[in-house]
Amino acid sequence: RGVMYSQQKERKNLEKSSSNLQDFLKNMELKVTIKKADNFTIPRISQLILKTNQFNLTTKRYQLEDIQRLSKDEDFLIGCAQVEDKFGDNGITGAFIVQKNGTKQWILDTFLLSCRVMGREVEKSILGYIIKTAKEHGVEEIIADFIPTQKNKPIENFLPDCGFKKEGNSWIISINEIFQIPDFIKVEEK
Repeated sequence: RGVMYSQQKERKNLEKSSSNLQDFLKNMELKVTIKKADNFTIPRISQLILKTNQFNLTTKRYQLEDIQRLSKDEDFLIGCAQVEDKFGDNGITGAFIVQKNGTKQWILDTFLLSCRVMGREVEKSILGYIIKTAKEHGVEEIIADFIPTQKNKPIENFLPDCGFKKEGNSWIISINEIFQIPDFIKVEEK
């Protein structure tokens, strides 16, 4: 815990000494590793889903057993994101559940990010992975819902900022549109 506080202090110092947000983010040397749900990651994915409120599109809650069951279902893509920077490893701090349903339209069922890594555009690298995977499967669009709560204001503009268009009560993005992940984030898949 002491190491985490020390790393966080170093991040804050870099942020204060940076002339703007872009410089700060470039100097962070961010690395996002996208991992599929497995026996190691499922408990953390479940924990994030049960606890995360601020940067959470729907605040749907899934128990550990639900995630284990869904991860074995071919109609779902479940994963998480481990975030590292030059000061250390923030751990698994993002999670997502995508419902495929064997169609050309995937549903972004759950999308969230721990407040520990908010403000670093990590969410765009996770969404970029989902879009890339959808493209590889011949999907044409991704549909998402934003269900506002008293606590999830920080994610309110995420979908429109990423190119989703409002249609009825949902948000839709065409896979054919170019989606650019931030160039200062290195993304790996495991």
